[in-house]
Amino acid sequence: MANKKKILIAAPYSFNERMANYIEFITARLLAKNNWRVIGLVSRDDETKSIDSLYGIKIYRYKNLAQGIFFLLNILLIDRPTVVHIHNQRNNRLGILTAIMAKLTGKTLIFTEYGLLHDHYLVTDRDNPLGKPLKPNGLIFNLRQIFSYSFIKKTASPPANIKNYLFHWALTHADKIVFVSKHNLPIAKELGLKNYIYLPYIFDDARWEIKRAGKELSQNNQRALKKIEKNGDSPLGFFIGQLKLRKGWDIYLKTIALVDKAIIPYFVLITSSASRPPDFFSQMVKNLGIEDRLIFFGQVDNQTLKKIYDLSSIIIAPSRYEGFGLAAIEAFESKKPLIASAVEALTETVIDNYNGLLVPPENPQKLASAICRLAQDRALVKKLIAGGQITLKRLKSDELKNQWLDFYEKLLIAD
Repeated sequence: MANKKKILIAAPYSFNERMANYIEFITARLLAKNNWRVIGLVSRDDETKSIDSLYGIKIYRYKNLAQGIFFLLNILLIDRPTVVHIHNQRNNRLGILTAIMAKLTGKTLIFTEYGLLHDHYLVTDRDNPLGKPLKPNGLIFNLRQIFSYSFIKKTASPPANIKNYLFHWALTHADKIVFVSKHNLPIAKELGLKNYIYLPYIFDDARWEIKRAGKELSQNNQRALKKIEKNGDSPLGFFIGQLKLRKGWDIYLKTIALVDKAIIPYFVLITSSASRPPDFFSQMVKNLGIEDRLIFFGQVDNQTLKKIYDLSSIIIAPSRYEGFGLAAIEAFESKKPLIASAVEALTETVIDNYNGLLVPPENPQKLASAICRLAQDRALVKKLIAGGQITLKRLKSDELKNQWLDFYEKLLIAD
């Protein structure tokens, strides 16, 4: 069996310091530690190598689709993996081809999607999808449905239905679908998916270990860092996430205006979406009158991010929806108290008044009250941090890791 323990893990991005807590990288590290030959295939960031090795994982990073196809053929012909695991559909054109090639060459195909409600084919509003019905005919399983939906039901044009079919190819043709958040399970059932299971999100101690030299901090980020370093011991609120409405950045800004400056003078926002505040963002900051209280960062390197976590007092995750919600775990890792929206899938990890405070979504008043409460209640802060440490220990336990190892080992036995 040992010579069969070869796996290709393909994702849109990952296998770098910024994404050290992504499940594809975590499971890759776990498998490599347990005598698997692990190959990663991902899109390349500007500052990373095309062919690299980390934690015993051989990583191919492609700059364009042509290079990606070349790498894929090289992997299939030379490395010859037994299992192919595709992660996430969006921004993953090569993942479609990888899935098709895996099936054509007799590999076991696994697929993982963080959150099915991120899928624009399935929901009408990706930024606020909870509690709303799925789109009818949002998932196309086969060529017959392309014809039916195009020419009989006329739900979309043939090209649109072909794009839908290809976009979902890995999801609809996988031998096994693995979800890392339980909220996906009833959605999968409603969609008519088969062979899906839940495996718990796991973690290890590698989040802050990778310290590769990256780009020098921009002048904007340097100024922002100096500002929070001068903040001293004053409480500091912290949000990290894309400038997508589902992340709740707008709720965060509205909340800042409601928190007394004497309680928390400054709030930090870090995003990979922009190097400087976009016009729509700046206008909202101006309208709320919080220009002197918000400290904006674009994308930062791992060491800077760790420093900002350490300097922060309260981690705030006001999301409308999450596929998982890594900010919550990073709050636990940084031993900081957490406030989060009571939405899926955050509620699978965050337990109110145990490892965090949960507040109703889209409610700046309730969020502001929770922030003020934490800023003034040291006993509650200690309690939430202790609960976060217990949760984190569970997520890093051998028991959960062995569930993943058993899953992959059983694939080899079945094969």
